[in-house]
Amino acid sequence: MPASSLDKLEVNVPKAWEELNEGQLLYILRLLAAGIDANRVQVYAFLRFAGLGVIRQERGALIVRRGWKLIPLSREEVVLGAMALDFIHEPPPIPQRPERWGGVQAVNAEMHGVPFGQYLQIENYLQQYLQQPDDRLLLPMARLLYPGIPQRKARAKVFRYLIVHWMTGLKMHFSHFFPNLYRPAPTADGLPDLREAMLAQIRALTSGDVTKEERVLNVDTWTALAELDAKAREARELEKLYKK
Repeated sequence: MPASSLDKLEVNVPKAWEELNEGQLLYILRLLAAGIDANRVQVYAFLRFAGLGVIRQERGALIVRRGWKLIPLSREEVVLGAMALDFIHEPPPIPQRPERWGGVQAVNAEMHGVPFGQYLQIENYLQQYLQQPDDRLLLPMARLLYPGIPQRKARAKVFRYLIVHWMTGLKMHFSHFFPNLYRPAPTADGLPDLREAMLAQIRALTSGDVTKEERVLNVDTWTALAELDAKAREARELEKLYKK
């Protein structure tokens, strides 16, 4: 089988969310925020990440430039190359975000060092936004994730995609480390009771002692989640015993 032009070019592009650098991640999110179909985003991202500049179309082929060379690529070769970026259709397995946005530093991507109370606020705003998208919810969420961010910077359309992408990856990450905790309990209408869920987590950590509430809200998020995960595991094990 003859080698394709792609084989000769030795094209190497990211094949997973984890392999993207910050610039590549933002490029993909900006395209998605602009309403471009994910399949087309794959093609654009493939050409960009492979360092291939499109010069023109000629007889059903794309004439691309790499360095000083002009190379014809068939539609099939472009589609085949873009398949490496199929991961765009999948949720990210890890939390990803730019280190800085609007000139300010983000909190830790995995929420290490973030007070549990702050994480609960982020989670509450996020769930409200996902249930009923309202850009007014983005500003307080942005200020928690990028403390000190200017209001105009939080209004950028790509910022919505950035936040959802970051939080989706965070939940995937948490589900790996805290599998007993991240099992949603929906209400009768199929949606979680956000206020009750938040209060239940605080009650679990304080054992109902309101004098401990402030201390619990200031503890590191990972410490709180580890404790909640252990309590959820114990509760599930007790439930199994009662059913026997």
